[in-house]
Amino acid sequence: LARTSGYSALETQLMSMTVYAGSAQLAMVTLYAGGATAITIVLTALILNLRHVLYGLSVDRQTERDEPPRRSILAFFLTDESYGIATREWLAGRGSAAFLLGTGFSLYTAFATSTLAGILFGSLLPDVDESGIDFIFPLSFLALLLPLLRSRLHVGVAVLAGGIALVAGQAFSGGVTILLATVAAALAGTLLERRKEQA
Repeated sequence: LARTSGYSALETQLMSMTVYAGSAQLAMVTLYAGGATAITIVLTALILNLRHVLYGLSVDRQTERDEPPRRSILAFFLTDESYGIATREWLAGRGSAAFLLGTGFSLYTAFATSTLAGILFGSLLPDVDESGIDFIFPLSFLALLLPLLRSRLHVGVAVLAGGIALVAGQAFSGGVTILLATVAAALAGTLLERRKEQA
């Protein structure tokens, strides 16, 4: 997509290695192809990835202040997938900052290598819209989510987030929809958890 939108091979590879966020990259490429301004592209990428602030707060509670590696390094490698895998390990009592780093770096290596493969061989692939391969994205998130649902509260909050995303998706674009669903579900989960503790 980047190559057909006018990005050079080097620009495409560098974008994957510096903007380690697939949804932000897709939005950036699409906006660039549509002639959007630089500020619009940057703001859209930021809005799409605001959920990482919540991930960071969650990881911060799990790690010690002096635990290596440095938090700025962990923040760079923190993605939806690495967060989901690491959280599952923390819930099982085996998680650590080093595990999160290993997960994030492994995924980063695959991400960068896949970008290179896309640059070299992407023109040989069928049209994504026709193949239906884009359906794999929601399936991968579902696979990350299901092991984390350990109580009725978790299931309820997940259903609420999905419902908000479906409704908000009718009125807003992807970044705003994700942000609204994430913030609303996190708030509802926190309030319900406090109420449960008080009871």
